[in-house]
Amino acid sequence: MKPVVYKTSLPRWSFIGSIFCVLILGTTLNTRLQAAAYTPPSDQTVLTVLPDFLLSHSAEIRSFKARLQAEPHSLAASTGLARLYIDLGRREADPRYYGYAEALLSLWWSASQPPPEVLLLRALLRQHQHDYAAALQDLQQLVQQQAGSSQAWLTLAVVQWVQGDYAAAKQSCKALANSSTWYGSVCFSQVLSFTGEAERAYQLQLSLLPALPQATPELAQWVQTNLAEIAWRLGQLSKAEQHFREALAIERQDHYLLRVYSDFLLSQQRSAEVIRLLKDKTTDDALLLRLALASQQAQDIEATQFYRQQLQARYQAAHLRKSKLHQRDEAWYLLSFEENSQRALELAQANWAEQKEAEDTALLLRAALANQDFTTARKVQMWLQQNQQQDTRLDGLLAQIPKEQAS
Repeated sequence: MKPVVYKTSLPRWSFIGSIFCVLILGTTLNTRLQAAAYTPPSDQTVLTVLPDFLLSHSAEIRSFKARLQAEPHSLAASTGLARLYIDLGRREADPRYYGYAEALLSLWWSASQPPPEVLLLRALLRQHQHDYAAALQDLQQLVQQQAGSSQAWLTLAVVQWVQGDYAAAKQSCKALANSSTWYGSVCFSQVLSFTGEAERAYQLQLSLLPALPQATPELAQWVQTNLAEIAWRLGQLSKAEQHFREALAIERQDHYLLRVYSDFLLSQQRSAEVIRLLKDKTTDDALLLRLALASQQAQDIEATQFYRQQLQARYQAAHLRKSKLHQRDEAWYLLSFEENSQRALELAQANWAEQKEAEDTALLLRAALANQDFTTARKVQMWLQQNQQQDTRLDGLLAQIPKEQAS
């Protein structure tokens, strides 16, 4: 079975959305700030646009639901539909579908030794919730049961490198190569990109592009995005731009790609392009933050205030749910808009304890420097040196850390 690539981020971060459809309201920004309930003028008014993925898989979803109605405890139907919901939640950044998937697995969820297909899905859901310890436990149990599962090994490697455990990730990539040379190579190259061999990783992934398994759009987009990020970290901006554009040219929505490309544009003061790219993506909290940052960069006071109000409400809701999914983005928000550097540092530290992707590291450095917490900044600097990470984007931040005085 072909492994499905699940990106973590933004969060893997990039998974937090809040609506199933897009409201089409022909109102101005100022009107939206004060709008009452919307009443459509006629029965022909378009209110919602269903996700393409849902439309293209509607027959499959109906089939699974019909089978579950006849056999409520069907493992195949439950896991099949749960997998579709996880993919839909990831594509649309809509958290409700993760909840639907978990509900479908409730019969086996608390079992110490659930069926392998449930173990994998439970791990993916726990990964999404940033419960990495539990996800790792599930995945390690799964690879013991199914040592030849490419998807299990790849998912395990992703969680390990997100947490900064590169030695373990290398071992998982090595095991993955036993069942799939291509996936093992792309997995190994990702770890290389974080451990001092980014240029080699870039060339390796470039060489893997012509041999994409089954020429799937999802894989092509994933590798192009990886290449763009590696090139960006190396300071090769024109190459990064080229790969981002090739990834975007693939007709498949990916919120992680939109988020990281928006960050790339913001780093170059290209706020107008971010606004055009994300203006109809405000249901995704991570992309809404980028819109707020772009509006601030463009000095659009009204739009910035509008997006800030939405973000504040969403972060408050996350606090009520005791969700950790927004820690990184909320820390960035506080640094950028609220000037609450102490709270931003607390969130950035809690986030970095769980995941150590480049964004997490940069954010913690920013927050530490804003608070003149040079002990934390040096801790991050030492970790980067130990792993030989190459990221030209961090050079300016690292240069701000004063050298320790000799005692």
